[in-house]
Amino acid sequence: MKKIEFYPGINLDKAYQELQDNAPCYGEFNEKTLHSTDSLDDVYVKVTGKSKVEHDEYIRKIREEYERKEAEFKAKIPKLTEDYKKRARGIIPEEYLELWNEIVPIRLNDLYHGMELDCWLELVAVLNDTSKKELERFEICRSLFTRQGHSGMSAGLVFNGLKCFHPLGEALVSYIKDPIKV
Repeated sequence: MKKIEFYPGINLDKAYQELQDNAPCYGEFNEKTLHSTDSLDDVYVKVTGKSKVEHDEYIRKIREEYERKEAEFKAKIPKLTEDYKKRARGIIPEEYLELWNEIVPIRLNDLYHGMELDCWLELVAVLNDTSKKELERFEICRSLFTRQGHSGMSAGLVFNGLKCFHPLGEALVSYIKDPIKV
């Protein structure tokens, strides 16, 4: 029996169809061996532990829950926008507040739901603490940035915001990226 290779990103329905189109054959899908003699339900049970109908229902419920939570969050955006604008006063330097006020609703409507807004406020608050030497503030911010647990995308967002919302932002970003050079 010949082995077929499924292309990356193929879904189970298409994998099943590939098996049928190339029968008799088998292939590996998510470390499970699927055969052209398997039914569509057999394929789903092997890979997901659920029949096709059960899996589709599971996915439908997940999608509904996601959409419900998204709608709830979107309904909160006007209040959250006002809250973030108020919280920024005394943290974001005055000359950057107009930009902050513009960016807040944009960030709240994005994939991360404004997660970086809290990150910026935390980091800028540390940068504002002039009772500490600049290098000490940078080290505290680097540690805080690490604890915030950014991915590549969120790190980029936070870096860009730091550059926009504090005069030391650019220097801090350089320090976080390479503390030895600073």
